[in-house]
Amino acid sequence: MQKYRRELLESLAEGSLTGLEMNHQFNFECQDDCMGRCCNTISIMLDPWDVEIMARHLGMPGRDFLKEYCIYEIDRGYGWPFARFRHAEKGPCAFMLKDGKCRVYPARSRNCRTYPLGRAVRAKAPEEGGGLEEMFFMVERQPFCFGNRGRRTWTIQDWLDDADALKMYQLFDLYMDVINYCTGELQSRAWMSDAVSSMMAPLLFGPDMLRERLNIDPDQVGHEEFYRRRMKALKAVLTDIAGGFGFGPAVGGGKEEGSVKIMDRMKDILVNG
Repeated sequence: MQKYRRELLESLAEGSLTGLEMNHQFNFECQDDCMGRCCNTISIMLDPWDVEIMARHLGMPGRDFLKEYCIYEIDRGYGWPFARFRHAEKGPCAFMLKDGKCRVYPARSRNCRTYPLGRAVRAKAPEEGGGLEEMFFMVERQPFCFGNRGRRTWTIQDWLDDADALKMYQLFDLYMDVINYCTGELQSRAWMSDAVSSMMAPLLFGPDMLRERLNIDPDQVGHEEFYRRRMKALKAVLTDIAGGFGFGPAVGGGKEEGSVKIMDRMKDILVNG
């Protein structure tokens, strides 16, 4: 999966990946005789918002969701924690019902809800104006999928709207922005450790734990806003940590005093935004 993502990014950077306009039309409709085949023996990467909405849908803490349903590892190239579905890699997804349909369909992950449409995202260099460049494309047709037999016609825009995917992309891009900032400007490959990765885990995948510790009720701060605050807090914390190692804009802060300031700053962002 990591290799596949790198190849997509390289194709996007080279200009060899043909992108689709939002008014591009295609035919697709899930068929009863192949239902669930796409949820079997497949690697599905999950971002923090994916994990959060599925965990909330099931009424369980994010940490428990990770433990029960995910493979949670540290990417040795970037030092960044990531998650993917465990059961789906060796057999049927844990959420697949007997009829092939999805038990968590309303809260299904970003990648699940957009198939057969793919999206490649590249962080643009400062000289290119910064930000993210996106490109939509059709995923390579798989022999087990009969969806292309469907007669229903969609545009890319229609498909994304029907899947409620645009909000998912927006929140995923906030997460990608943190990763790109950390690996780029903060040069995290030089200082990232397992200890720092573990520290990030609650901000990424444990919103319920943070809410409990800081007494932040969902009625006080909604789930989406709290997610945005967590990404903002993570960016600030990593900036301070990087500064202690001599990288990024926070270079020069005192180590012991800085650790206190880091926690205070994180709390302030989570509580007050």
